Amino acid sequence: MKIAFFGSSLVSSYWNGAATYYRGLLKALAALGEEITFYEPDAFERQRHRDIPDPDWARVVVYPGSENGWQTALQEATRRSDLIAKASGVGVFDAELERAIPDAAGFIICGG
Repeated sequence: MKIAFFGSSLVSSYWNGAATYYRGLLKALAALGEEITFYEPDAFERQRHRDIPDPDWARVVVYPGSENGWQTALQEATRRSDLIAKASGVGVFDAELERAIPDAAGFIICGG
């Protein structure tokens, strides 16, 4: 299964304690054979404070933390994925993502 996951950051724990949870959960899913793409906004200087390189078990897509950025990322995720999951705290455009994801995909997990 191809899983698209929207979260604050997979590659930076800077102001982002959830990164370690994302890493553990998604690495375990990848070990089970799932194809993981992690979508994260370029926000809060997290890309400047990366503490791991892109992992070999997930594709990381960094999108602009803008109105157009999240929309383009969601369009790509919809085309490429079987399932879209959104963490409760992406950090930018959370409410917009939560409203748009159900319309974009066939089956959803949406934190809120």
